[in-house]
Amino acid sequence: MSKKSPQLRFEGFTDDWEQRKLKDIVNRVTRKNKNLESTLPLTISAQYGLVDQITFFNKQIASKDMSGYYLLQKGEFAYNKSYSKDFPWGAIKRLNMYDEGVLSTLYIAFLPFKVNSDFLVSYYETDGWHKEVAIRAAEGARNHGLLNITAVDFFDTGLMIPPNNDEQQEIGGFFIELDHTITLHQRKLDLLKEQKKGFLQKMFPKNGAKVPELRFAGFADDWEERKLGDVFSERSERSSEGELISVTINSGVVKASELDRKDNSSNDKSNYKKVEVGDIAYNSMRMWQGASGYSSYDGILSPAYTVIIPKEGTDSKFFAYDFKRHDMIQTFKRNSQGLTSDTWNLKFPTLKSVKVMVPCMEEQTKISNFFERLDTTITLHQRKLDLLKEQKKGFLQKMFV
Repeated sequence: MSKKSPQLRFEGFTDDWEQRKLKDIVNRVTRKNKNLESTLPLTISAQYGLVDQITFFNKQIASKDMSGYYLLQKGEFAYNKSYSKDFPWGAIKRLNMYDEGVLSTLYIAFLPFKVNSDFLVSYYETDGWHKEVAIRAAEGARNHGLLNITAVDFFDTGLMIPPNNDEQQEIGGFFIELDHTITLHQRKLDLLKEQKKGFLQKMFPKNGAKVPELRFAGFADDWEERKLGDVFSERSERSSEGELISVTINSGVVKASELDRKDNSSNDKSNYKKVEVGDIAYNSMRMWQGASGYSSYDGILSPAYTVIIPKEGTDSKFFAYDFKRHDMIQTFKRNSQGLTSDTWNLKFPTLKSVKVMVPCMEEQTKISNFFERLDTTITLHQRKLDLLKEQKKGFLQKMFV
């Protein structure tokens, strides 16, 4: 493969790509919002592109007088010189979501006229332009989180583009379609997660109630009030042998080897706690944030965690879901001990006095099976979405020069 054509190409295109200066294919936009045509302050989100500040930050960080801001119109691009770990050279996005909005003059705005706009959107999702910016950004000059690159230097950056407009269009259209598919999968996943939240609220009794709002057919008895100490006991066995297990807020109980973080565990594991399949493990300092889960593994845990064993007639998966509900997390918060949230702690001697509503074993199992199936569906959708994003990454690498 020559450096003048991409690794992956649509059929029928064989011409070498050509080097262009950005200033030759786009026009700079410096139109000011002097008549306050727009009062929508924009910011760049790496994930969602140009979005309004209030949606993104839950507050407006633009100054009250926005007449000196740039007025950006739909289809125009903006370069945010703010850098971060994931975006070391800033981000360049097109305004798609609104007809117009305003941007701080720290941004550099432009409109393509000699290049397909969709092609440019995708090009700026690659890292192909980073080198060009890096060469021109003043050496070591990063002021208050901003790259020190002038507009003149930015528009002097070079890029490789197909001379044939049809090829540009094909590439741009391909990524627009792919993005659309990713968005649909993301929406589906978000909807499933929202549905799960709703079911967690409705399939357990609300505070003070004896039955849930939503119930499986065949169950009519009141749920009973029990203390957690009636349905669980604390596991006290220690062991230095076995798979190292960790407890997370989002994923519950996981193998430490599957976590994308440094192993901070002690070399001497003789005091580590044993955990078995069917136990519930929780972080006693993070229980009020939802750091608990059902263990699908036998292994060992740091002594900072608490491990509880279900007594007879207890479906621990049912309680693992119960512990994730907003109402239960609030209860754990109220029962945690310590002066500040940094030191709040919920050890088993306190946890065992917490009161919960419990149905018969058969209903517990019905409910836990229902949520397990829902979780499996959510995991499959998450994997599908992750795969699509990985495929997009691969295409971005191979379809540009």
